Amino acid sequence: MVQPRRPGRPKSPLTPSDSLLTTRVRHLIDRAHLGNLREVATHTGLPYGTIRDLYLGRSVRPSAETLRSLAAGYGLTIDWFLDRSTEEEPALALTATLPPDPEFRRGREGRQFSIPLAAWPLARLVLRLEQVLGHRPATTTRPLIGALQEPEAIRQQIVVFLLGPLLEAQRLGLVNVLGAEPPYPGTQRATDAERAGWIATLR
Repeated sequence: MVQPRRPGRPKSPLTPSDSLLTTRVRHLIDRAHLGNLREVATHTGLPYGTIRDLYLGRSVRPSAETLRSLAAGYGLTIDWFLDRSTEEEPALALTATLPPDPEFRRGREGRQFSIPLAAWPLARLVLRLEQVLGHRPATTTRPLIGALQEPEAIRQQIVVFLLGPLLEAQRLGLVNVLGAEPPYPGTQRATDAERAGWIATLR
């Protein structure tokens, strides 16, 4: 039985390419969005057809504006796509500082929490809420974030709101939430299978 192709992903196998640009675009999209081109288009604001042609290797000389938009979405420079000697690590997750876990005794620091871009529906929701709420007047009556103005504080408030039930469930020992550093007591290094399962949960 032929399995249906998941939306947003091109047919495989892909034609091999000698182009550094194509290689790095494919690597980036596969890591950041599990190969889903529609998610990349939404995240970067670029047309789906542009992303598709870059991924398939049909376009190897895009405009500087196209590369700038693609690079900006992942914290990269244009040179990363064009110069083999440029080594940068793309931003593959949204991060927020959560309040300290009161039961975690190794210091009083907050926890860095990551939402992988591969968990796109949730990551997109965080970005959309930041955008929509950030354009409203910073007053105490503004939904969810009130009078907060600092981007980091706004993101923290949104992430705590969205993930609050999961974080509380882990505190009670009901689920294993990944992505929080420092981790909860008893949390061990996650395996690849556990990380894949966590992304599926967030999606």
